[in-house]
Amino acid sequence: MVGSLLMYLAALVPLQNYSYIDNEPYYKLARFWTNTGFCPSGEIKRETLKASLFSDEVQMNLIHLAALPTGALTHIRIHWLLKLVKFIQYTQSGVPIYDFADLDAFVLNLNDLELYPVIEYMTDLDGIIINNSDIMDDLWQDFSYQVTKRYLNLLGAKNLIKWQFETWNEPDIHNYNRLNFTIEGFINYAIALRKGIKAAGRISNKSLDLTLRGPAGLFKSKRKHPLCWALIQNCNKHMDHCPINVLTYHRKGQGLASEVLEASRKLLKKIYGNYANINMLPVSNDEADPIAGWSTPQDFYEDVRYAAKLVYIVFLHWHAKLNFREFKYLESISHDNAFISYHPFEFTQRTLLAHFRMNNSQPVHSQFIQKPVYAALGMLSKLAPIAADIEDIKLSTSNDVLWLLKTSSTVNNPLYLSWLLLPGENTKRIENFTLHRHLPFQLCSIETFAYVVELLEKGKTDPAYFWRTQGGSRPFPNAMERAAMRLAQTPRLQASGILLMPEFRLNIGDFQLPWILLLRVCSSFLPILKQPEPPTITKITVGEIFISWYEIANTTQCLKTYEVWFQVNKTTDWNFISENWHLPFPSFQYAPISSCVNGFYKVRAVDIFNRKSNFSDTIVHSNYSTP
Repeated sequence: MVGSLLMYLAALVPLQNYSYIDNEPYYKLARFWTNTGFCPSGEIKRETLKASLFSDEVQMNLIHLAALPTGALTHIRIHWLLKLVKFIQYTQSGVPIYDFADLDAFVLNLNDLELYPVIEYMTDLDGIIINNSDIMDDLWQDFSYQVTKRYLNLLGAKNLIKWQFETWNEPDIHNYNRLNFTIEGFINYAIALRKGIKAAGRISNKSLDLTLRGPAGLFKSKRKHPLCWALIQNCNKHMDHCPINVLTYHRKGQGLASEVLEASRKLLKKIYGNYANINMLPVSNDEADPIAGWSTPQDFYEDVRYAAKLVYIVFLHWHAKLNFREFKYLESISHDNAFISYHPFEFTQRTLLAHFRMNNSQPVHSQFIQKPVYAALGMLSKLAPIAADIEDIKLSTSNDVLWLLKTSSTVNNPLYLSWLLLPGENTKRIENFTLHRHLPFQLCSIETFAYVVELLEKGKTDPAYFWRTQGGSRPFPNAMERAAMRLAQTPRLQASGILLMPEFRLNIGDFQLPWILLLRVCSSFLPILKQPEPPTITKITVGEIFISWYEIANTTQCLKTYEVWFQVNKTTDWNFISENWHLPFPSFQYAPISSCVNGFYKVRAVDIFNRKSNFSDTIVHSNYSTP
């Protein structure tokens, strides 16, 4: 616990970047927004959940999430995941034996995708908990031990330390609390989980610091939500025996990002006011969404409005972490938006991707379009390691502002500057306004600086707009319509070049609200981009593939675009198949109309100085390969 607190305190120590010519304080910017989550569709039964989790649409959804830039998404929280574990029998000594095969397959695939699970201990263990209430605590302790130890052995400490473990989701809600926990039973359950996880984390004479999060509750009135309040009250009385290391709660808004923060602040003030002994526990709002009900269609979900709301939520929490006592120990926020949309709400549900189930094709398959909120996560991943507080830039009218987050490289590193800018949440209009900002460094004769400006803009980088205006909102968009949507699914390359003066000047009055702008500046002393990993080919349907590749962490800040090349066979020339696309993220869907996709593929990166990396290793694809 002491080590964790020191880490959080160190994160708020101002760092001075000597590339700068002003005295604005910068702080370590931990990536606290990289979690997502969803609940599988269908009944809460093993076979139904298994069919959902292993379906081609869920698997393709995960592949898209993993195809964001490195660090954009790291963890995925999936309700009822442990229902995949099947009870087999007891040993002669009475220890349960479980079949982990289905859970193994799912989490090992996540590991291959470089995504980490948030393991919620939500399952009835095939009824053995209910049928053995007298030894319920022993069963939970043994089960949490078996789960943790199994994946420690399978994946090693280096991977498992990145996992997150959490108590039952929203245990006070009847639809979730299927075991009818009593207050005493819930506290004992949490303590048993902690004991099992801690015991499994012991390696020889060392101990792996695996934390337990909880209670993942709504924390409404104590009368209606007694379990969550009782757990933190118990922790307040007995901190030495508190089972949770991170206090998790759920606070959403009613449509506005500011409501998410304000609801969190009110809750934390109430908790700290009544339970002062837990005021140094790290906290996490792991369902920090602008409005409740993922499947309830909302117009703003379909375009840049939702992307902007997610960025607002991040900005507001960063500002609060620096300025409000209640958020001093904020560890993370999570957005519950990894669901899969369904007809007729392809774009208007709380998802990162628009999903089209192509029931009119042979074979039936799924098509995914990346929504602007997906691109916003990619833009956030390009932020530098230290950041200033959010800056309000006043416009001509009193209520209209711009919000600017300025981030930079650290001391003794070549300069990398990344600024993320968007109109404030309540901004209604921006008339003829030129943003003029001096960049906080000096030019010199031996060092060159290049820049790139990328933009998300409603109606322009807006796949739903093209679907509605050009595709007639058809449930089965054809190949041409899908290509038009995909051309609009990434940020637009607005400007790039060599900086002649240390300043940024841009007329933003013509941009259609809302919009999100990312400015990046790189020093010529930064190295040429590394060779990308060999791409992975996923078959979508006959004549269509999804190409994705992994980036090496902290090596693509100065990336401008990727190039994807294709060769039909060894005797033909290479074809630059992504020539007319801006590809700032490591994926490309290839669906040529008049040619096949069988052949050889390779990719390379281009930085903002137009320097090219080496090509990746070449891979071969055949439509006859296993999808």
